[in-house]
Amino acid sequence: MAHPNESRVEKKEHIVPQLTFRSWNSQFLKCSELFFPIMPYGKVFSNFCSWPQLNDLNVHLPSFICSWSGQKINFVLQRGMRVKEGFEGLYEPRIFLLGEVRTRLENWHDFFNAQIWYSFPKTKSALNMRQFFAFDEHAEFPWCKSPPNRMREQDYMTMFDEGGCLIAKINNVKVPFIFGHAIYERMLYGQTDLSMCAITIECEVSFLNKRLKDQLKILDLKAAKILSNRNIYYENKPFFTFSIAKALSYL
Repeated sequence: MAHPNESRVEKKEHIVPQLTFRSWNSQFLKCSELFFPIMPYGKVFSNFCSWPQLNDLNVHLPSFICSWSGQKINFVLQRGMRVKEGFEGLYEPRIFLLGEVRTRLENWHDFFNAQIWYSFPKTKSALNMRQFFAFDEHAEFPWCKSPPNRMREQDYMTMFDEGGCLIAKINNVKVPFIFGHAIYERMLYGQTDLSMCAITIECEVSFLNKRLKDQLKILDLKAAKILSNRNIYYENKPFFTFSIAKALSYL
């Protein structure tokens, strides 16, 4: 079982950490067969010769994507060093209350985070909602900084947000849909000896015959319902460990 005290994206001991690649790669979707979940919305960026700017990310963001509170999602610039105090420095509350997702320019981690907002908007907003309520439960008002201690559910939610995988189960067939944006980033850098935290989602037989965008919508609705329930994070094993190698064997 993946545990919140472990790395958000589990990495085998013999893997040497690699430096962040700053150069743009328009062929990012070809890095692995497992990148297929972000292809419907991500393929437009394959035509870019250089890094997409914030306006590009917002222009291609589907209009129906909102936070749990109904605020339209908008990618905003994260300026310089992270602000440690003040509302501007509170990542989850800004998304929930204003729909503002702080985003670094020319950064693969944040670029893939945007792709997951495109592909799984309801699941992203469900995780953000739970993060916000957990924050609000312990933060002192007026908010100026995050509480010193994190709750169990916050650790698990962050693990899934960064390194999660949705496994669609149709009878005996299993199809892995990578959700964690950190997984996409690591794989882009050539790291494949990784483990994810996964949940299985039962789907109808007709799921296999649907378009990929429709499959994403189905999984998004089901995953959002599961992950918006606070109780799941206090179960003994909310997620199970699932390797990249195992995911590839299912394709």
